[in-house]
Amino acid sequence: MSRIKVVRYVEYIRFQTERKRTHVTVGAFDGIHVGHQKLIRKTVDTARANRAMPAVLTFQNHPLTILAPSYAPMRLSSDEARTDLFESMGVRILVLIPFNRSVADLSPEKFVEDILVHGLRVRHLVCGYNFHFGKNGAGNVDVLAELGKKHDFTVEKVPPVKVRGVVVSSTKIRELLTQGMVSTVAEFLGRPYTIRGVVKKGFGRGRSLHYPTANLDLPRDLLIPAEGVYAVRVVLKNGGEYGAMMNIGHNPSFPGDRLSVEVHLFDFEGDLIGETMEIKFVNRLRIEMKYEKIEDLMDQLKRDETSARKFLSIPGS
Repeated sequence: MSRIKVVRYVEYIRFQTERKRTHVTVGAFDGIHVGHQKLIRKTVDTARANRAMPAVLTFQNHPLTILAPSYAPMRLSSDEARTDLFESMGVRILVLIPFNRSVADLSPEKFVEDILVHGLRVRHLVCGYNFHFGKNGAGNVDVLAELGKKHDFTVEKVPPVKVRGVVVSSTKIRELLTQGMVSTVAEFLGRPYTIRGVVKKGFGRGRSLHYPTANLDLPRDLLIPAEGVYAVRVVLKNGGEYGAMMNIGHNPSFPGDRLSVEVHLFDFEGDLIGETMEIKFVNRLRIEMKYEKIEDLMDQLKRDETSARKFLSIPGS
């Protein structure tokens, strides 16, 4: 599979198309849920059928960070994770540009002419049913269709995707994650919710409880699921995948702790400091609880391990 080309500056877009016309889909694509995937697959399929280049146009930051900063949501996926997913789906060109005031102030006509037509040489545009673009969101699918006639490209509108009768959206996924409903989120994403972080040095309490944990340093703008204990799968950058249980919370049995994200890998021995981890959430086991006695906490950790291994189909140690 050809490597994806990532363009991070508007002025460089035109030089990445290999003089071919493109089929493009545009959006925030935060999380790349099953609705987003439908847009991307349709773009890739139609591009291949017409010997065009499949491309995605999205942004490094959520548009609300510029349009309404106080309402800007936490992110569901990093740019690195999104790039990997786009590439795995067959996208050849990824335009990943900053959403800044200059972009926000482009009229629908200028957005289409400067970026899609002159930049990407668009031949076919795939968009969602509620797609809006241009200054003050003045552009919609109907405007695109008219501009397409003027600039020789076609527009295809894709209807919403529903799961359990609910329209899939990044907003709904964030709502579910704040409730700890990671197994339902996996249905909306078509895969487990995943976060990436680097292991940092912790207090070492887990080892004294016979459950050594890796403490994760995570991007501050990444959405972390609700506090509690989870069954997860861990993929290490340096190799290996392990079942694990994760605690997200303030460790109420040890007063004064800040929010921490720590994971205990099953059947693993070794030093993980500095290791990059990918955490795939499988199921929430319970809420975080306070224990007056360390013995009670240790008994609960054993029960958590049994539950996590069951969800992950991993035999007991």
